[in-house]
Amino acid sequence: MTRVRGISRRGYVDVPWGQVHYRTAGDDSAPVLLIVHQSPLSSATYDIALAPLAIRGLRVVAVDTPGFGMSDPPPRPWSIPEYAAGLWQTADALGLDRVHLLGQHTGAVVAAEATLRDPGRVHRLLLQGLPLYDAAERQEKKTSYAPGYRPDRDGSHLRVIWDRVYGLYPRLTPPEADRQVAEYLLTGPDYATAYRAVFAHELDTAALNATGVPLVLLHGDEDLVHRFTPVVRAALPQAPLVTIPGGTDFVSDEQPEAFADAVAAQVHGTEVTR
Repeated sequence: MTRVRGISRRGYVDVPWGQVHYRTAGDDSAPVLLIVHQSPLSSATYDIALAPLAIRGLRVVAVDTPGFGMSDPPPRPWSIPEYAAGLWQTADALGLDRVHLLGQHTGAVVAAEATLRDPGRVHRLLLQGLPLYDAAERQEKKTSYAPGYRPDRDGSHLRVIWDRVYGLYPRLTPPEADRQVAEYLLTGPDYATAYRAVFAHELDTAALNATGVPLVLLHGDEDLVHRFTPVVRAALPQAPLVTIPGGTDFVSDEQPEAFADAVAAQVHGTEVTR
């Protein structure tokens, strides 16, 4: 079926561990942008940006990472290399060959590892907030970050999630916070499986530099992991830095037109006007 540019659709593909849910928009013949979201959220983070990206000449496919959103979980907690392998299995099931790959936060680590596994499939790697923790911080976060919640009949666990969401993102509106709480609940009490995979993983940035795949650093300048920018720029010196003023972790949701402009300009190699 031919997709209509600017109109987004949802679907599922079968993979060895179950099904993966995805959102898509854009013409079949357009360059493919494959998006991997931050955890513990889903491709819904990019929903508003799908049409603007498609209108700028991209076929965009945003997947729900296994175990998050509406995708089935893997049979056991995965490592980052396993998430990366699962991403390529999902791409195969979607009929995607070479792609422009964009990953955010946890998704950036997965996308970088996927690029290391098969650089020939990646036209360009866009890293939307790459968290490069040092060994001490990774060790500390393994044991203390994102403790799970215990469902309780009195609903007190809902407050635990609500307070966590607002503790991270105090600028959210109540409807935006509602959406995030719903995603935490959909993932389940232990929503930190992908976080732990990140903390257990040391990304080989030297090998990533050596792939020859063009790299881009792109995020809002108020993104929570913007603090890593000096470290990431030192580790990936050939990657241009594109920051969207005033953009948080949810810049694609807050400023979809500016986000689509920035992404499309990198994919097409030129400034794109609306």
